Amino acid sequence: MSEAVEKLSFNGGDFKFVIAYQAYEKKFSEVEETDKIRMNEAVQNLFDGSISYEDFYRVINQEDSKNYEFHRTKISGSRKFSYRKEQQKVDRIKRHK
Repeated sequence: MSEAVEKLSFNGGDFKFVIAYQAYEKKFSEVEETDKIRMNEAVQNLFDGSISYEDFYRVINQEDSKNYEFHRTKISGSRKFSYRKEQQKVDRIKRHK
């Protein structure tokens, strides 16, 4: 590319947009040219209302997370009585082997 990508500027906007724009400004100086183009498109779409704030922040923070999506793992637990009963069974099997 022969031209440097410039940061977009907007006048006005609601509080949520101003905070999102500050996040955009903070990241803009740290990223490469191709990411700057992607970020410019995201902030323009956010200003137009064609994407949500969640999608905007996903685009802005895409480089940091390396496409990692949070997922919740299930923690399986047991009641004290069930655990004790299972341990007694395991001990009984070990004892008679």
